Amino acid sequence: MEFDFVYLDEAESTNSEALKLANFTDKPTFIIAKKQTNGRGRIDRLWADPVGNFSGSILIKIDEDLQNLALRSFVTALSVFDAIDQKIGKEHVLTIKWPNDILLNGKKICGILLETKNLHHVTALVIGIGINLLSTPKLNEAHRVTTEPGSIFGETGIKLDPLNFSELIAHHYVLRENQFRTMGFSKIREIWMARAAKLGAKIKARTPNFEYQGKFDSIDEKGQLIIINNGEKKKIAAAEIFFK
Repeated sequence: MEFDFVYLDEAESTNSEALKLANFTDKPTFIIAKKQTNGRGRIDRLWADPVGNFSGSILIKIDEDLQNLALRSFVTALSVFDAIDQKIGKEHVLTIKWPNDILLNGKKICGILLETKNLHHVTALVIGIGINLLSTPKLNEAHRVTTEPGSIFGETGIKLDPLNFSELIAHHYVLRENQFRTMGFSKIREIWMARAAKLGAKIKARTPNFEYQGKFDSIDEKGQLIIINNGEKKKIAAAEIFFK
């Protein structure tokens, strides 16, 4: 796998740009914007994106079912983790909050959003990646957060160039994607678990209808969160996670 790169001075959303581009290219493509004015997060939230931070979307066309495509959430989280880890050194605590938020010293510095588009006999998978490289966004009441935000520069004093950093993310994504295709999700799951935030600790998982509390036990072969409460295991496909 080899990426084409598209660099934009400004975009409303790199995911939207990638979805449009999917009609015109079959090559894996990484779209990066210096400034993003209307980024999207999970559950239709806004993603605040000050200039100097990273906004990019990976576009790949894959003939797979949606469940398998969704596992790229973990593949991408490991790829971004690898890229950040390579730059900041080992004196900082870098972890992954289920399913794909990257935490640095306990603060959220990265969010990942997957979207798909059906194109005849193939699916366009778009993976949006937002990273607080330089600064922490100023949040208003419209931004509900479950984890305190931070930035790489704020936590480490290391300043990273977004365009150069995109090449490092792409490099690690190719390695992890190849690992996923050759060894399956079990290997990705094993590595992800070794980097998971609050594994074995008590957490809260909130869905639109319920709130579950228990010990964060693991994730299953579908990437579902497994928590244990009073000896009973509960598998959760999607939820907001709160650390106690």
